[in-house]
Amino acid sequence: MPLPHTLTEAERDPAVKAVLDALSDSEMREIIVEAAARALNNGNTTLTPKEAAKALGCGERFLLDGCNKYGFPYIGLGKAKRFGPQELRAIQDMCRVPAQPSRLAKARSAARRKK
Repeated sequence: MPLPHTLTEAERDPAVKAVLDALSDSEMREIIVEAAARALNNGNTTLTPKEAAKALGCGERFLLDGCNKYGFPYIGLGKAKRFGPQELRAIQDMCRVPAQPSRLAKARSAARRKK
């Protein structure tokens, strides 16, 4: 099979489809995340709310509600909202839930205090 960059557009579409069909969902996700990370690390790329939600693993509505109601950072371009790497990291930090001790750990701690 010739290299992808030497194929005509009509030949390339079925070739790309065949490659995509051969990949599992986890492989596809890994490729998409890696490509998004590379693009974001260039610093010039911003994502639409839909793309940013996919990169964060949440819904688009959650992301937009967070911007409108809870102070999630975004880049405002007119009415459009865009998200760069710094904004995505800040949103992840805002949504981070601190670790909580389990009920078993609390019970053990209480038992030790009684002794």
